[in-house]
Amino acid sequence: MTPITALFLALALDASVDFSQFDPACGIHIERRASSLRAEWRADKDQPAVAVFSLDPSKPLFESLEAGGLAVARDTRPVFTVTTGSRTERPNERYIFFDKPASRPTTTIEAALNLKAVRVESTGSRASLSFSKLTAGPFSGELVVRIYSGSPFVQVEAALTNEEKLLAYIYDFQLEGKWKQAAWKDNETDRWVQASVDGPPRAVGARNRAIFGETGSGSVAVFPPPHAFFFPRDHTVNFKFAQIGRNRFGLRQDPAGGPGHQGAYIPWFDAPAGKTQRMSAFVLAAVEKPEAALERIKRYTHDDAFKPMEGRFTFTTHWHVRLAMNELAGKPVGAEVAKVFKAMNVNLVHLAEFHGDGNPADPGPKRLPQLQAMFEICRKYSDDRILFIPGEEANAQLNIPAPKGTHPGHWMYLFPKPVYLTLVRGKNEPFAEDIAPYGTVYHAGSESDMVEILRRENALAWTAHPRIKASFACPDVYREKDWYKDDLWLGGAWKAMPADLSEPRLGVRVLDLLDDMNTWGQRKQVPGEVDTFELDSTHELYGHMNINYLRLERKPTIEDWSPVLGALRRGDFFTTTGEVLIHSFEVKNGRVQADLEWTFPLAQVLIVSWDGHDVRRRNIPVADAREFGRRKFEWPLEGSPTWVRLEAWDVAINGAFTQPLWLR
Repeated sequence: MTPITALFLALALDASVDFSQFDPACGIHIERRASSLRAEWRADKDQPAVAVFSLDPSKPLFESLEAGGLAVARDTRPVFTVTTGSRTERPNERYIFFDKPASRPTTTIEAALNLKAVRVESTGSRASLSFSKLTAGPFSGELVVRIYSGSPFVQVEAALTNEEKLLAYIYDFQLEGKWKQAAWKDNETDRWVQASVDGPPRAVGARNRAIFGETGSGSVAVFPPPHAFFFPRDHTVNFKFAQIGRNRFGLRQDPAGGPGHQGAYIPWFDAPAGKTQRMSAFVLAAVEKPEAALERIKRYTHDDAFKPMEGRFTFTTHWHVRLAMNELAGKPVGAEVAKVFKAMNVNLVHLAEFHGDGNPADPGPKRLPQLQAMFEICRKYSDDRILFIPGEEANAQLNIPAPKGTHPGHWMYLFPKPVYLTLVRGKNEPFAEDIAPYGTVYHAGSESDMVEILRRENALAWTAHPRIKASFACPDVYREKDWYKDDLWLGGAWKAMPADLSEPRLGVRVLDLLDDMNTWGQRKQVPGEVDTFELDSTHELYGHMNINYLRLERKPTIEDWSPVLGALRRGDFFTTTGEVLIHSFEVKNGRVQADLEWTFPLAQVLIVSWDGHDVRRRNIPVADAREFGRRKFEWPLEGSPTWVRLEAWDVAINGAFTQPLWLR
């Protein structure tokens, strides 16, 4: 066989390439060179970045990854490993959290790329290369590499669809190649660790969710979408989400939650039949060492903190950190918890004490000293930077009898000052009495008692984890109650739960609820909540976190935090995962105006409105919004809506949303 014949035979075996949907004006130059596809673009600081992909199915997909004119890695194979299991099903529950797929039969399979064709597409200032066909057990689809002009990373995505019902899954992502060593910042010691990439796979706990492979000319980082990679749990413990071994390094999910958490609910990702799951990871090639490359990556999450905004306070709610009972037991945790929150620039922390601890059903002798301890501990650990606000997930008296097959649900209260109350009321016991040294003590023995306490003290209450967990029928089941219709009932709370990577937005469950509630006849709000147990500096908190930016009329104090309740009632706040900020949002002269800021490239803006009949969701692509941007947007207001609200989401499915702005 002559060399010419061999060349033509090799080309005939290569994957075909379709450029019909690609426009070089996107700022990314992609061309075919013999058995390769070469993509070149300008990354941050106008430095060149290059990724060369092999079209030869027998070779590793990443022929080379280049940064600053140097080939940092060669012959690297991206590897997705998918573990599938079953999803439990319960009557009347549309969303499932209380589940443990790892406790039932599971299957783990490494995705296989049978490369036959490549589709190159572009939009705005970004491009994608879709390599077909990728399969993993019941899943099939494509391996997609997304490139963003101005960004130094590539996003690698297993875009896979399954047709099975009640499927749950988790995924790992690794890079296979020749690595001098792996490196990461240990989440427990906060020190850098280097280790050889050989031997059987082993899990490691990495700070900032990033792990690196070192080569002779630089390092390659692998890191996940900061929030979308983490399906919800009751614990934010770092379950060692990275791994090394067998010439590979990358990301992993722990099927059962790691040592000491086998009994916890680890619900995995949902995989609705017929929908494409987008299992994603980011790969960044750098000429720098891992320490410097990590500093670059940390910019996307503001170093895992919430960026200060003038005139706004950061507020978080639903924390079962058990400050009171630990302090009473001589095991104080408040200083450590305060340290973690301060490092993240969290200003206001609304607790949910006595949930699984304490004596919330006690008539007073045990209960009142515990409440007193909660108030004192909030004073002890609050300062000019942070305010601990006492609170409970009370779940008492308003748990009205629910229809057969449903559940009355959980709820939170937020008083504007310290208030003593018991959640039971004995026979012949007064509704309120003066008890030294506590002062006025309320006794709630019925629904009407509890409502009267909330009204007298100008408190707020709302549904915790609505439509899921123990609140799966709420607030729907009590939407006709007078107290729900009253402005004492704020609405619900938002969290990215459950997890479904076929959605380009997080927490759709509560975003839909927000729209529903505001079509029922009242103005309702949904602040973000976290709802986890315990906390220390070794946890992977940021991945599970969201925050509310409140505009307050005055600074709250440890004796009067009523400005917080005022902002919540007015809906004068926005909720975010941290990477997308909404500086302003208004409707003026028939135009929707928004001032947005973001770190990862922005993907879409949604204008959601209601005209008294239909909820409309207008999706606005922003494919020209490069990383680390800020822009004032303006769009025409369509129709004559009663209210309108805004969402904005980036390419990593980080996002922010406002509350409904009522126009009439």
